[in-house]
Amino acid sequence: MSKTDDSGKDEEAFLGKLRSNFLGLEFMAYGEGMNPKKIDSSMSQVHALQLTRQELLAVQYSSSLWGTKPRGPRKMGAVIPKVQPNGERLVCRTLHPDTEGLVALQKANNTSHIHTFHNKPPKWNEQVGAFVLNFNKRVTQASVKNFQLTTVDDPDTVFLQFGRVGKDVFNMDFRFPFSPFQAFAICLSSFDYKLCCE
Repeated sequence: MSKTDDSGKDEEAFLGKLRSNFLGLEFMAYGEGMNPKKIDSSMSQVHALQLTRQELLAVQYSSSLWGTKPRGPRKMGAVIPKVQPNGERLVCRTLHPDTEGLVALQKANNTSHIHTFHNKPPKWNEQVGAFVLNFNKRVTQASVKNFQLTTVDDPDTVFLQFGRVGKDVFNMDFRFPFSPFQAFAICLSSFDYKLCCE
């Protein structure tokens, strides 16, 4: 997601990076900085942390197979660093992302440092013959990419919604605590092929 027209890898030219695993089921969005695996281990921990990239977002998809056919809708979850009451986002910067990163915090159910979201499950509509969600007229076409993110504590509030309105045209609506970058990165992750979900 480039800030300029320069397509090089210069860190000054990017807001962040979105990376996926091989299966396309887990995505991480990073801010500027280095991959902790590429930092010289002889460097002091304080200096190494200053050079390490921030984790801005984690998105996870899982297949939702109810029998063999028809397939159910995708299931997804998202994790972002917690935003404090004063509006400042906690920084998730670690030399050990497998044990201290966003996904690890989510698996440990450490909600004091993260916000967690999941997609609102659509309901089967017999008349349409498909799973549907109420997008309040912001989405007009069916797509596997359409989703709404909500929380366990507040399942009726939609924090992010994304859906098709035309051929290659989508709407994205989001609210606090998502930043524009985080919302866009989540939506962008829905376009990548998911080996176990397609």
